[in-house]
Amino acid sequence: MFSVYFHIPFCRKACHYCDFHFSTQLGSVEAMVEAMERELAVRAAGWQAMGSPGTVYFGGGTPSVLHPDHIARLLGAVRHHFPGGVWEEVTLEANPDDLTPERLAGWRAAGVDRLSVGVQTFDDALLGWMGRTHTGDAAAEAVRRAGEAGFKRMTLDLMYGLPGRDLAGWERDLERALALPVNHLSAYVLTVEPRTALGVRVARGLEREAPEAAVEAAYRHLCAETAARGWAHYEVSNFAPAGGEAVHNARYWEGVPYLGIGPGAHGFTGQIRYANRPNNPLYLKAIRSGDALPEDRETLTRTDRYNEQLMTGLRTARGIDLLALEAAFGMRPDRAEAAAWEAAVDRGEVTAGAKATPICELELELKEMFLQNTRQELSHTKQELKNVASTLMQAQDELYETKGSWSIFDFSW
Repeated sequence: MFSVYFHIPFCRKACHYCDFHFSTQLGSVEAMVEAMERELAVRAAGWQAMGSPGTVYFGGGTPSVLHPDHIARLLGAVRHHFPGGVWEEVTLEANPDDLTPERLAGWRAAGVDRLSVGVQTFDDALLGWMGRTHTGDAAAEAVRRAGEAGFKRMTLDLMYGLPGRDLAGWERDLERALALPVNHLSAYVLTVEPRTALGVRVARGLEREAPEAAVEAAYRHLCAETAARGWAHYEVSNFAPAGGEAVHNARYWEGVPYLGIGPGAHGFTGQIRYANRPNNPLYLKAIRSGDALPEDRETLTRTDRYNEQLMTGLRTARGIDLLALEAAFGMRPDRAEAAAWEAAVDRGEVTAGAKATPICELELELKEMFLQNTRQELSHTKQELKNVASTLMQAQDELYETKGSWSIFDFSW
């Protein structure tokens, strides 16, 4: 089993806090879709022995800028190279602005069955501060429209820990979100990234990060409110009623291999982690010329994979299985780091529960999930750090092509 991830490297506008790889130059969308089809064709031979993918995910960037025909083409390419499988889930990240009746119908016809809608907040003043292009009312109406179009599985993304925001504002956002026809909530604390407009303003003293106490209060209210509605807090940042869990994302936490396609996409074979360089012109040039794609690769050691399983498992309410870890990697934390383990149990940071089986199979779960969530949600891997120079070069290339300027920090407020 494996999953497929398409990184769609386009956005209509740059949000002030986002450091994901994207370009606002939409003139190369058609060329990019064709290039991604060709990359999939090249990589498919190395993955066909694993069978067919269980899930497909369109992330970005803003995948909803693609026409439904583009989504249909990419899904058709997956079916062509990996025939015969039954997909458990096909997810498309979308901005509220793009949820038109025509696009919604087209995505459903193409095979998309889950939307992940980037609302972030319903507060119009904060949306403007973030650089978002929708209003709170428009976002709510877009989500309702998607439900009416037949999308039964919808994730709504919210953000807390916004500077200057009080708890009452966050409470209003949650109340409004949970009143909409969604069955999944992803909520993330705002992280100030250095290579963003927000990061520059914070570094210059023009903005301040939210106090830790305010972030913690918002998170505790989030946990209490979703629990009161019977939703499971099944991962540090994810909440859903029974049956609403995001299948594709769960595969990441379970260590399932995933085939990454597109500039900036990451992939994992089970042993090797690779990352396509986040540079659109470089990616297109390599595909057109038939050259090897510029990428970074890392072969994980057994210890690397053990540590990843431990880290991702502890992000989930399911926790980790000590016997399974020992069988797969020859290590388990209660023996490899016995003193630290016992101290964590004594402090109540982890709890051990015994299943009713002849062999007492231990499962761990986080008792206090906030400790994980306040850390940076998406840590930079070694590959990503190496890609900083490529990202800046791409920004220079694109700005020069469109403006004749080499200025990188061209932010409008």
